[in-house]
Amino acid sequence: KDMQLKEFIQANKSSFEEEKMSANADANFEQLLKSKLYSPKKAKLKYLKYVSIAACLAMLIATLFWYQGYAENIEDKRELLANLQDDSAGKRLEGIYKFNDEYKKEDTKIINTLVKVLHKDTNANVKIATIDALLKFPKNEKIRINLIKALEKEETPLVQIKLIKAVSFLRENRAQKPLEKIINSKQTFPIVKSNATLAMVEIKQ
Repeated sequence: KDMQLKEFIQANKSSFEEEKMSANADANFEQLLKSKLYSPKKAKLKYLKYVSIAACLAMLIATLFWYQGYAENIEDKRELLANLQDDSAGKRLEGIYKFNDEYKKEDTKIINTLVKVLHKDTNANVKIATIDALLKFPKNEKIRINLIKALEKEETPLVQIKLIKAVSFLRENRAQKPLEKIINSKQTFPIVKSNATLAMVEIKQ
C-alpha cells in the first residue's frame, strides 16, 4: 500500500506543485467571488424590474378607475342639467334634489341653470326648492345678487316668504330696498309683510 501511494504521488507530482495549486485555488476563489458578488446584483435588477412593472400596472388601474369615475360624473351632470330644464316640474325637482344630495362643491354651469330656474320657473314648489339649493353656497356673490333680484320681482306669496327668509339668513343689506317695497305695497299679503318686517329688523342688527 505504501508503495502504491508513493508511486501515485510521484506520478502526480506535477499536480501537487505549489504554484499550480496556488493558481488553481486562485481561479476557484475568483469564480466563487464573482458568483457571490454578481448574483445579488442580478437578483436586485430582477426585483427592481418587477417593482417597476407592478408600479406601472397600479398606475394604469388607478387611471382607468379615475377615467371611469370622471365619465360617470360627466354623465350624472348631463342628466341633472337635463332634468333642471325638463318640461315636467317633477323632473326639475328631481334634478334639484340630486344637486342638494350629491354636490358639495360649487359647479358654475349648474348654479347658472338654477339661477335661470329661480327667475323663470312657473312652479312655486320648484322655486322654493331652488332657493334651498342655492343657499348651500351662501358666500357665492352671484347667488346672493340673484336672490335679491328675485325678491324684487316675485309675486307668489309662498316664494316671497322663502326669499325673505333667505336674504335674512344671509344678512344681506342690499335686500333692504326690495323688503321696504314689499312692506309698503298695498298688494302684499299680511303674512308676507310681517315676514319682511321681521327680516328688516334682523338685517339691520
